[in-house]
Amino acid sequence: MGRAMRRGIGTSLTEKVIRMQAYTVEIAGEPMTLPIVPINDKLAISLLMVIDMGVRFGERIGKALAQKLGPLKPDIVVGAATLGIPVVIEVSRALGLDQYVIAQKSPKIHLADALVEELQSVTSSGKQRLMLDRRAVPLLAKRRVVVVDDVVATGSSLAATFALARAAGAEIVGAGVILTEGHDWKKTLGADARLVQGLGHIPQFALAEGKAVPMLETL
Repeated sequence: MGRAMRRGIGTSLTEKVIRMQAYTVEIAGEPMTLPIVPINDKLAISLLMVIDMGVRFGERIGKALAQKLGPLKPDIVVGAATLGIPVVIEVSRALGLDQYVIAQKSPKIHLADALVEELQSVTSSGKQRLMLDRRAVPLLAKRRVVVVDDVVATGSSLAATFALARAAGAEIVGAGVILTEGHDWKKTLGADARLVQGLGHIPQFALAEGKAVPMLETL
């Protein structure tokens, strides 16, 4: 799911207090402390902004995911913009692959005839579209593909990426994410949930009196 901050988050005292809280998660064997931010009045998440984590982090998670996905012998790596882009690049690099494919979320002039799937993220308001340039189809057709992303929460982004890759004729052999968040994604992905491998897990948080409490069902 690439995860961007939900639009319309205010600056109330409750939200300022939440922003001072953090959650520590182990990612590929190393502890990382992530800020807790509100999504709405009742729900908060621990936010991983992979584009802000630095080059060494990207290299480390790329190698860790490649170690999990390499035995599947993928021909190419596929991911979704925007926060999935550095993950795709680093995993491809670690696997020794040169080409990769990115599904786009924003309209571009070359995507007028794109393959399209709808999705909805936990951190984005409203429906979004995921688009695959038809010129990428020859890179995917009859190829062994692994799909990667930064965080899977609802599973909508991964599901849309799977659908686009399959529409292009790809055989999806596995998927890798830095973090799994909660468990809703398993229901969304159905049988495809078994393909997903993560480097760490984070819960979601209920908000009460300015405090974020991990929701037991998401642990």
